[in-house]
Amino acid sequence: MAEAVSIEIQQELNASREIETENTESQKEANISNENKSQYERLVSALGKMIRRPEPSFSFEYRIKRIPDHLRKVNERAYTPMIISIGPSHHFDKKLQLMEMFKVRYLKSFIARANINLENLVSTIRETEERIYCCYAEASLDMDRDVFLEVILVDAIFIIELIVRSVFGCSESNNLLIADQMIPIVYDLVLLENQLPFFVLEKLFNLNPKLSNISSLIDLTFKFFEPFNVREIPPKNVKIEHFTDLIRIFQLPQPQNLPKRRTGSEIVTLMYSATQLHEAGVKFQVNSSKCLLDITFNFKNGVLKMPCLELYDGTEALIRNVMAFEQYCFGQKIYIMDYYYFLDCLVNTTRDIDLLCDNGIIRNYLGDNETATSLVNKLNIHVSLSGINPNHNCIFKELNDFYKKPWHKWKATLRHQYFSTPWRIASTIAAIILLMFTFIQTVCSIIQIVPIV
Repeated sequence: MAEAVSIEIQQELNASREIETENTESQKEANISNENKSQYERLVSALGKMIRRPEPSFSFEYRIKRIPDHLRKVNERAYTPMIISIGPSHHFDKKLQLMEMFKVRYLKSFIARANINLENLVSTIRETEERIYCCYAEASLDMDRDVFLEVILVDAIFIIELIVRSVFGCSESNNLLIADQMIPIVYDLVLLENQLPFFVLEKLFNLNPKLSNISSLIDLTFKFFEPFNVREIPPKNVKIEHFTDLIRIFQLPQPQNLPKRRTGSEIVTLMYSATQLHEAGVKFQVNSSKCLLDITFNFKNGVLKMPCLELYDGTEALIRNVMAFEQYCFGQKIYIMDYYYFLDCLVNTTRDIDLLCDNGIIRNYLGDNETATSLVNKLNIHVSLSGINPNHNCIFKELNDFYKKPWHKWKATLRHQYFSTPWRIASTIAAIILLMFTFIQTVCSIIQIVPIV
């Protein structure tokens, strides 16, 4: 009897444990379900906020871009300011803080000269706040709006004062630091990430009637950047977006004379370097024009004319920033990139640079031709062309056809195999002389053996 009761009790305990286990598993499943539901709701909520968040409106007309990392890694120094930060991109860089005190000093000077107060300056900037904000891409999005406008205002006044003092002269004894570092400052002012919209500069410049009645800001800007104005373009009717755009304008023909680029058309590749073309009979001549697009080839005479390009310290930074400006802000109007693609096709080795330097097409002030070769060959890394200048396409095709003509191809092979270096020339001449002596000796031997009738 006792054993039966004990068995019943054990069975009840087992049943109770099974029920508890089932309840526990059910509770776990419920908790997991609630947790999944909570995660699901959080994800839906986050995505909903992302969709509802207003998108920033960017201006393609005045966009000032950050250089992408993959392009910056090729040569970071070419895109990074050395002395001064302009605009929001590098404002918090500790290495550039020394110049901030000069910005404040120039701000005080501008206010005193223009006889205006801070309220007028701030209200002027506020009037175009949204337009200014839309000129920048990533750089301004993480910055407080008031801080952003402060940076724009102070930097714009500094640039105006710098240009005015440089053009009209300045006798300040405390301006020595600026004077000593003027060259790197000027190069910093043309970097794409270091730009201010030109309309901001003009708007603030016009607040000072003493200056605006004497000259326009565009006239003063042209005088300030005069060393870069290789084509001596007059400032009349020239509209610029910022200083990087100005450097680009200095190298191009008038807008109405720009060739129409063919997007989506086949890009002809130049198959031969400058040295190979020269060996085939192509003659390189420097063009009197300073415009980079003025490249011509006369198939009949085999004469390729190109404008002179000067390579010096700072050239790479100018080229890279103008190319980046075209690539990321100009769509299909990438004429500067066309020229350096053409040049890159011609240059494979230092011999190509030697040839172009000997013919005046390149003036190399970098120290040695290996540096120049490396510069040219690296300019088009991570640069993609969706179209090309039709004139360049035509020249590429004609150069390829010129080289492939049997006589030109045979001449190129002969020059490359036997006359490419002084040693080969000497050995070839020696071999010819030896062959002639051998021939004469053979003839003489035959004459001795065969009786003369």
